[in-house]
Amino acid sequence: MKTYKHLFWVAAMLFSVAASHASLNFVFTTVQTGGTPGGTPAWATMTITNIVGGVQITLNHLSTAPSESSRFISQLNLLFNTNPAGFSTLSDPYITNITIGSFTDASLSFNVKVDFKVAPPSARLTQGLSSTFQLFGVSESDFAGFDNSAMVHFQALQGGDSSKVIAPEPASLIALGVGLAGLMGRRLRKR
Repeated sequence: MKTYKHLFWVAAMLFSVAASHASLNFVFTTVQTGGTPGGTPAWATMTITNIVGGVQITLNHLSTAPSESSRFISQLNLLFNTNPAGFSTLSDPYITNITIGSFTDASLSFNVKVDFKVAPPSARLTQGLSSTFQLFGVSESDFAGFDNSAMVHFQALQGGDSSKVIAPEPASLIALGVGLAGLMGRRLRKR
């Protein structure tokens, strides 16, 4: 029994250490409300990386639907366990505003809202483009990290529809968890 407890403790520690040193990677694939964006999911990805004093976040609008060449992202909502203390847009050409505070969107709770340009069309965050900004006073470990902790608003879908899409749990943490579970299982089988 001690061996099992020891293995679980080691795995938990490894998971914690690895998670704190790797970027969190999100893949937006699940429609929360509205229409379904054209092309195959994923429609966007996001990376959260620790920096000195905070995190840097990069949102990528993936090229998945030539038929929706005018599709753009108008908003990104995030949920951290604590409110960030501040932000920097890094002079990102697509961001109009970042708001920090509690709000609800599509029945989900968030505390960071990033608004992107909607006009003129040439200024929009369209397919194939990326946006990067920083939040201060939080770290990767402060990100809530469950299925409804990040949501992207897509506009100008085929037929004029819009969509709010969420990202399941961070891909890097899921992959790490699966890898650790496999190692633990292998270790237990050897005994």
